Amino acid sequence: MIQITRSLARHIRAVIKKALPRQVAQPVLKFRAGDTGLFVEVQGSNQALQFYDPRPQDPEILFVPLNVLEDVQGPKEEPVLLNSRRAGVIGACWQDKGVFQELEYDSLEPAADAPPFPVLPAQFAENSADLLVALREAYETTDLESKRYALGSIQIRGKDGVIAATDGRQLLKQSGFTFGFSEELLLAHTKLFDCKDLPQDQPIRIGKTEDKVAFQVGPWTCWVGVATEGRFPDVDRSIPGTQYSKATLKLAPTDAKYFVDNLHRLPTGETHRELTLDLNGKVILRASSLSTPRPAEMFLRNSSKQGDDIQICTDRRFLARAASMGFPEIHFPNTTAPAVATDANRTYVWMLLDPKEALKPSEDCLRLESPFSTHTAPRPRPATSLRKSTDSVPAEGSSAAHPAEHSPRVTRMTARAIPESAPKPMPTAVDQAVAVRNQLRTSLGSLNELIRTMKSERRSRKSLKRAMESIRQMPNVA
Repeated sequence: MIQITRSLARHIRAVIKKALPRQVAQPVLKFRAGDTGLFVEVQGSNQALQFYDPRPQDPEILFVPLNVLEDVQGPKEEPVLLNSRRAGVIGACWQDKGVFQELEYDSLEPAADAPPFPVLPAQFAENSADLLVALREAYETTDLESKRYALGSIQIRGKDGVIAATDGRQLLKQSGFTFGFSEELLLAHTKLFDCKDLPQDQPIRIGKTEDKVAFQVGPWTCWVGVATEGRFPDVDRSIPGTQYSKATLKLAPTDAKYFVDNLHRLPTGETHRELTLDLNGKVILRASSLSTPRPAEMFLRNSSKQGDDIQICTDRRFLARAASMGFPEIHFPNTTAPAVATDANRTYVWMLLDPKEALKPSEDCLRLESPFSTHTAPRPRPATSLRKSTDSVPAEGSSAAHPAEHSPRVTRMTARAIPESAPKPMPTAVDQAVAVRNQLRTSLGSLNELIRTMKSERRSRKSLKRAMESIRQMPNVA
């Protein structure tokens, strides 16, 4: 008999459902208990998972369908007993709100030709919990639909401790890790590292077997398959150099948060992606759509620009991602080359849109303003295992691609929104009240425009209805 708890059943089920692809409709879990503790093992097409509880139990091996955990799971530490009833049948009993529950299930053993469960690596290298964040961000930069390149995989380079990923439109390169091996590998796609049920603040150990890379975090060990086929772009040769950038955006942390939180307030264009970034002494984001008669602007009051004035058109999703990841600097070599966001440990690159689509300033723009903050200088990231390196979007034939000898130089953050020689005074209560009033006026203006648009559409519908009625009456008149 094997004993778990309802909360543990919920935890194991959540991790497995996140990690294994949807086509695995009914994974079979192997529960293996004994003096060394409890092991729960499951395999997918390109990965394997193992949960370990060191508390000893009676020797038992059970093959449990995942739907058993769906039935017995719960929020509390109430015990669940699993046992073999007879050949091919297992039983589960537990209490739900004081009511005794007992069910039987078919024990579905793995197929005879199923591969053996992977073994642990001979050695592990330990990294901080930042590696979990890096893996999550890397897999979010992949493209499973790509056929020409292996863009559904991520690249890990043991020699220089680099994790790189790209989907052909954006690229993320992170470095400063210790892998314990020197090979350059492509790891198959997995959603495991996006699972919030994994421990988020514990060190991660990594090791390599013959055909898999194993990750250990808390009680979980995950083996991810190594892709042996497919090409991966040379990310080190694709990035435009930042030392000759036309302009650099110094993005304040408060403005980055305001932008991400309020991006939905800006109208969307035909593809719901276009966003104009206007660096003209101020940092202004501008957008419009066919359904709104007036464009809207977002003024980031605490950020600044270094270099020449520039106006670019970008995919709002990529700019918002750079802001949400906390990049303090975004370099723009020109209006067409990829944008390059950098910090001490990471490089994030994305392709810009056609500069002809950038919106010009308009006097009747609706205005959003980020709240004034006295702490405008970007806060340096702590020294962790994430050391951002330079990288670029692998666009073959792109005029923005530079050879390796022109790799970008990461500059130290020295810019401030306001010179030290002329500090801006602290806002008074009156200043804050005026700022709130301006924001309310902006919101009221947007609301009035929406009401006018709705009224205009209603009048159009009424006119169309009357015209249709007149057309239907024409035969009667004839």
